[in-house]
Amino acid sequence: MCSVTNIQQVKWQRHADMEKLKDIDAQIADAERAVSLLAERRRELINRLGLNKPDGPEAA
Repeated sequence: MCSVTNIQQVKWQRHADMEKLKDIDAQIADAERAVSLLAERRRELINRLGLNKPDGPEAA
């Protein structure tokens, strides 16, 4: 049996998949920004606690 693919349905599915891809790319970009902000906050806390000093936090 032969099946005929509806061209309009294929076009719609491609469009829907492209939109999903855009959404996922945006979510990845948001996650990367969040990781960057968290790493910056972590560095600030490490500096404030003096954990990056060679003598340790007690010397700070």
